[in-house]
Amino acid sequence: MKIRILHISLFILITFFVTCTKSSDPLYSNEGEIHYNIVYIENELKKVSTDMLPKKMILRYKNDAYSFEIEGFFGLFSITNIINPKKSRSETQLSVLNKKFYYEGKLNETAIGFGSMPEMNTEYTGKTKKICGIECQQILVSFPGYIKDTLEVYYTDQIPINNSNRTTPYKDIDGVLMEFYLQLHNIELKLTANAVYEKKIPGSVFERKGDYRKASRAYIEAVLFKLLDTE
Repeated sequence: MKIRILHISLFILITFFVTCTKSSDPLYSNEGEIHYNIVYIENELKKVSTDMLPKKMILRYKNDAYSFEIEGFFGLFSITNIINPKKSRSETQLSVLNKKFYYEGKLNETAIGFGSMPEMNTEYTGKTKKICGIECQQILVSFPGYIKDTLEVYYTDQIPINNSNRTTPYKDIDGVLMEFYLQLHNIELKLTANAVYEKKIPGSVFERKGDYRKASRAYIEAVLFKLLDTE
C-alpha cells in the first residue's frame, strides 16, 4: 500500500513538473504564418471598387526574418515587404500584371504600402482581448494635432518575432500586431488576424524570386497610387 501511495505521489509530482515546464514555453515556435482579414473603413476612390481591393494579408516569419504579402485586383497585383535583420535588408517587391519592380530600403525605413501616418501617442490600457485564441493587449493610439478618433490596437508577445513593427507606423509597439489600422493613399484599412499557423517556412520566402527590375521608392509609389487613382 505504501509503495502504491509512493508511486501515485511521484506521478503527481512528475505531472506537475512537466505541466509547469510546458507552461513557461513560448506559445508559438519561431516560424509560421499569420493571416489577416482586411476591412475598408473609408474609401474615397472613384475608379476602384473595394471588391477589387485586397481582402487578406499574410505575415510569414522565420527566426527574425519576416515578410508581409498583399494581393489584389483578382491576383493581378501583389506587394511584398521582406525584412531580414541578419542581412540588414528591407525590400519591397511590387508586381503589376507582367511588370515586376523592387526597392531596397533601409532596415528601419517605413515600408512602401503601409502608408504614412502622423506621429502617434500610445496608451497601454491593461485591457485584453482574445484574437485567434491568443490573449492580446490593448493600446489606444491617438494623433496629436490630427482630427482622428482614438484607435484601439491589439498586439501579442506570444509570437516570437523581434521588432516586428520596425517598418510600420507602429514601430514603438513591442509585439506582433493582431488588430490595427493603416492608411493607404485615400483608403483606411482595418486588419485583424483570423488565423495563426505554426509551419516550416523555407528561407527562399525571404529572397527575391523572378525577374524584378530595381526602382526608386518614388517610382514604385507612383505605380501603386496609379492603381488607386482618384482622378
